[in-house]
Amino acid sequence: MATVAPDSGQGLALIALLSGVVSGVTLKAIGQMPPGEAIALRSALAFVIIAGIIAVRPSGAARLIGPRGMMRAGLDALAALTFSLAIFEIPLSLLASIHATLPVLSVILSGLMLRERLRPGNWIALALAGGGTLMVLQPGLEFSPTGIALALVSTLAYAFRDVVTRRLPPQTDTFRIALVSLVLVGALAAAMPTEGPWIRPDTRDAGLIAFAALGFVGANVLIIAALRRSEISRIAPLRYTSVLWSLAFDAALWGYVPDFVAAVGIALIVGAGILQLHTASEHKRKDMS
Repeated sequence: MATVAPDSGQGLALIALLSGVVSGVTLKAIGQMPPGEAIALRSALAFVIIAGIIAVRPSGAARLIGPRGMMRAGLDALAALTFSLAIFEIPLSLLASIHATLPVLSVILSGLMLRERLRPGNWIALALAGGGTLMVLQPGLEFSPTGIALALVSTLAYAFRDVVTRRLPPQTDTFRIALVSLVLVGALAAAMPTEGPWIRPDTRDAGLIAFAALGFVGANVLIIAALRRSEISRIAPLRYTSVLWSLAFDAALWGYVPDFVAAVGIALIVGAGILQLHTASEHKRKDMS
């Protein structure tokens, strides 16, 4: 029986997911700055970083965005903005747990929209993730119903984004797509109403914004590269690692530990991700044998 070769897309996805968690942690650690201002400044700095990458690339690099690229940028902007706003409303581990249902949503949507094969393990994972999400939502509502709503919107937007990413033409410029997304996120965040004027960031907050921008760039660029190298069914389940990182950061930095009901829900969601990863790997081995 043939073995499955290491998947470079999965490695890139793991780095992207850790980068996203680090970006969220640093954004949440910013002081009294209004959320819209913090998100806008992070987006502006990330824009500068990606624009610099584009400027120094070889002249023969891809430059196409196209309609699907614009659609991907729009979905990514919606998802990133709602996710970033949710960071300020609910614990990062609860937010990451809700987002860990992306393996289910992405795989189911890819089956319905891209006609990728759905297997019994996918439907079992759907039931596990659905039950786990309901258990996670119970304590989450004690923090902020608005935060929960933002988390759910961003999760759905990310799932559609991943499906669109799988259909990008090979010559599509992923960096330019990320650039468009950042412009949209920054503009929307800057336009958000605030109770007072923007606050000039001190040295600490400026450093946190810079670090958040670096993590944001890494998460956005690397997840595009990962999804273009691997099937959604192999990438999406890895999102459960964000839950583990977020749990550790929440406990270490803010002293938040989920209650028993939420912990069981998180375990069910993580189990759903592992099941989908196993299902994808098992059928990959069968296809290669």
